[in-house]
Amino acid sequence: MKAKLWILTSLFTAAVGYGPVAQAACPSPFTVKDATGTSQNVAEINDARSNNCVFPNAITDGGGAANRAAVKAATTSPAATDPALVVGVSPNSLGCAGASIANTTSTAISLTANTQIINGGSSKQTYICAINIVSAGAENIALVEGTGTTCGTGTAGMAGGTTAATGWNFAANGGLAIGNGLGVIARTATAADNVCLLISGSGQVSGNVVWAQF
Repeated sequence: MKAKLWILTSLFTAAVGYGPVAQAACPSPFTVKDATGTSQNVAEINDARSNNCVFPNAITDGGGAANRAAVKAATTSPAATDPALVVGVSPNSLGCAGASIANTTSTAISLTANTQIINGGSSKQTYICAINIVSAGAENIALVEGTGTTCGTGTAGMAGGTTAATGWNFAANGGLAIGNGLGVIARTATAADNVCLLISGSGQVSGNVVWAQF
């Protein structure tokens, strides 16, 4: 009975075209000329699954094998002589909160009193993408929004409360670093508001803020 079933199954498979299919032979490796006229070998690989012949490619400037971008194992350190692929970040790439990188700004922070660090944009929200602060002395520092040169009107807290006393509490030479410039860590609640730092003392406060408006 088993033999009969096996024969019937084989006949059915052959009739409908199922079963193992021989792999097609790819063309023999051939030689092409690069931009300098130098001969380069091109190898073919049968992808086995769909029975296609595929041709591996290398990233190059067209100058031949000597100018191909180097590819190395993760355990191998790059060498100064390795050909490199240099890529500039597109200004259309998305940065903080979906704003283009071209619209993302880095502003230095250096103050000893309440200071506006970002001017509000008309009908736009301000998004804080990253901030780092170091205080020379023991200070309370608040990140706030509002109007006026020190956000004194319509003040609202962006990190902490609406006064320096209710902000971050730093010991001397203390500070923080939040965000990597790609995502949002804080934002204004009101369009066109300025952004300010309020400090409780008069010591030096330094750092940097990355922000976007849209």
